[in-house]
Amino acid sequence: MSSENQNKVYNLLISKGIDSYNEYEFYKERINSQKEFKWNEYNTQDNELNDDLFEKIDVIVLLYGLYHQNKDMCDELIDKSQEYDIPLLFVRSFGVEYVVEEIVEKADAVVGWNPHCIIDAIQTLVNGEEEWIKPCDIEEEA
Repeated sequence: MSSENQNKVYNLLISKGIDSYNEYEFYKERINSQKEFKWNEYNTQDNELNDDLFEKIDVIVLLYGLYHQNKDMCDELIDKSQEYDIPLLFVRSFGVEYVVEEIVEKADAVVGWNPHCIIDAIQTLVNGEEEWIKPCDIEEEA
């Protein structure tokens, strides 16, 4: 990875809503455990979802555990990822084997909770160095 990419600060828009299993905070813990990865946090509760926000976002992170209780918000994020051509990273719930296939098909990358996999997917989606090999794809983690 180039030194320019190592110094990049990634702007991530993360799904946040009704969160029975505290996945939002768990996601932040996982990604913050990787000290070399720099990022700015934006989320669907604390930020206004407008053009200005979407124009600066590098990756939209959809936490699958929030999908069913926040379906409208998650569907809006999926639509905005396509409208603004922003990569969509789908993080499936810890220990979950089954996910809604139509959501997975819309994602640019699918990972579990491994922080290295999350960061690798974000960097590859943003930097576009080559197509993501998907070392942490859903089939390989199951």
